[in-house]
Amino acid sequence: MARRVWRIKSIAVAIVFVLSGCGNDVPPEPTAAEAGEVLKSHIDQTLKYLSAAEIKITDPGGKDIPCGNGKYKRTYAAEAEAGAGTGDSDVLATILVGALISVAQHAEYELIASHLTAKVAVSAKFRTRIVLYSPGKEQMAARGETDCLLLK
Repeated sequence: MARRVWRIKSIAVAIVFVLSGCGNDVPPEPTAAEAGEVLKSHIDQTLKYLSAAEIKITDPGGKDIPCGNGKYKRTYAAEAEAGAGTGDSDVLATILVGALISVAQHAEYELIASHLTAKVAVSAKFRTRIVLYSPGKEQMAARGETDCLLLK
């Protein structure tokens, strides 16, 4: 009798694990709004990390931009005066990449393009793409967008 109860409990536990998706390492895809908030947070934190002065939001985001197939993307952008360091545009863009990687370690950003004054970083985990650049001497900026995602 004890063996039978043990077997029934073991089978029940196994069913619960299977039905709960235990072992499924693929995180659910974020919504456009969720990815947009992550994008905003990463850009803001990056500029603040570098002690940026006079941060100006140039694209407040928050709008669902249709990209077809019932999916949408969000954007966000900000610029600021360099808080410290050199005014060289190439150096500032490189420093911005380092700051992004520092403040958003969990996002696993990958540098996919690097030009003299602009760097492009992508997070497959959070479905975001950020362009870090220096529009002029002692100026730094970041603009980004999410992938095309579902609203809900």
